[in-house]
Amino acid sequence: MKCKFLPIIAFSLFWMANLSGQTFTPESVPNTKIQNNSYISDPSNILDEETYNQINNQLTFLEDSVGNQVALVMLPSIGEAIPKDFAYKLFNLWGIGKSGADNGLLILFVLDQKRVEFETGNGLESILPDAICKRIITNELIPSFKNEAYGEGLLKGINAISSIIQNPENAVEYEEKENKGEGGFFLQLYGYLTAFVNGIIVLLLGRSFKKDETPYKKYHTLKKYNITPLAFIFPIPFLGILWFVRKEMKKWRNTPPQEPHGVKLSKEQENRSNNHLNSGQSKEAELGVAEYDVWIGEGVEPTILRYVKSPKSYTKCPSCKFQTEKLANSTTLRAATYSNTGEELLRYSCLHCGNQREKINIIPKKVRSSSSGSGGGRSGGGSWGGGRSSGGGAGGSW
Repeated sequence: MKCKFLPIIAFSLFWMANLSGQTFTPESVPNTKIQNNSYISDPSNILDEETYNQINNQLTFLEDSVGNQVALVMLPSIGEAIPKDFAYKLFNLWGIGKSGADNGLLILFVLDQKRVEFETGNGLESILPDAICKRIITNELIPSFKNEAYGEGLLKGINAISSIIQNPENAVEYEEKENKGEGGFFLQLYGYLTAFVNGIIVLLLGRSFKKDETPYKKYHTLKKYNITPLAFIFPIPFLGILWFVRKEMKKWRNTPPQEPHGVKLSKEQENRSNNHLNSGQSKEAELGVAEYDVWIGEGVEPTILRYVKSPKSYTKCPSCKFQTEKLANSTTLRAATYSNTGEELLRYSCLHCGNQREKINIIPKKVRSSSSGSGGGRSGGGSWGGGRSSGGGAGGSW
């Protein structure tokens, strides 16, 4: 029996694909703070120029007055990436906030997923805890976003953020907004419904591996199902689901891989596993980009399994093929203008093999002024301060 909804579904997918336009990665998002000292990266011009300037002026004032850096990133699509993971990677890639103080905030807007994420620096979590971030998103941003009034919602949300950062006592007044207004009940209902549905999915996922999948593949299948952000927002029942997922991942990581010759393998102790790694693997472990489990057995070569850790600012070296390459510095060769793109020279260096390479990066054309009426003293470029995030913040969908 043919499904009468197939044409509608196909049209919806086609429409979403055209709406999303370019798909971005954290590395490809234009860093406008470096290019023209703007706090907003909006490569697809989702915001109109007036709203862009209003928000950028407010974020400029916020750093000038109290030292907090807030970045707003407006993207049409990030493909199948999880917005929370994307925000975490982008925050630490750019280093938003002052080094040591870690007082930065990233607001990530993803149009095709209809999702917004707040990623907070470690030092800002006491002023903007996850619960406050969630209420700002729910009460200020989402109602406007549902009407496609994106600029209006962002202005309301950033006004609330600025008010709390400049005077933390305002957070107490904002907490009183919890569960008030339209949508509070529906948000709660949505949370429980989402928890129930995702719980079923996780339980099915844990029992739906292919028969010939190795423990290593099973571990990474579960790792793709990341519900940590939801566990913070909806502790019940997501904490239980998260516990289940992590227990299963631990089980598969500690299950010996199958040895072709039938030799029983045992995991080498952590303090001795480095003896079996080559120099590149040891360097990855030293830099914190990967962990290695070494399984040994009598008369056979060790089986070495690689596990990627938290995202780090290292890329795969084209020479030695290890994730040990880092951007050393960059030089602007030609500044971007309103009519022409610019160029910058990126210099990479591998911390393992010492290979050095250069790459020309195209700087997008300037599409609007970085601020309005600011005296013209901030248009010559700037930088973020080297802040870090450990994953604090919140998100919301509309």
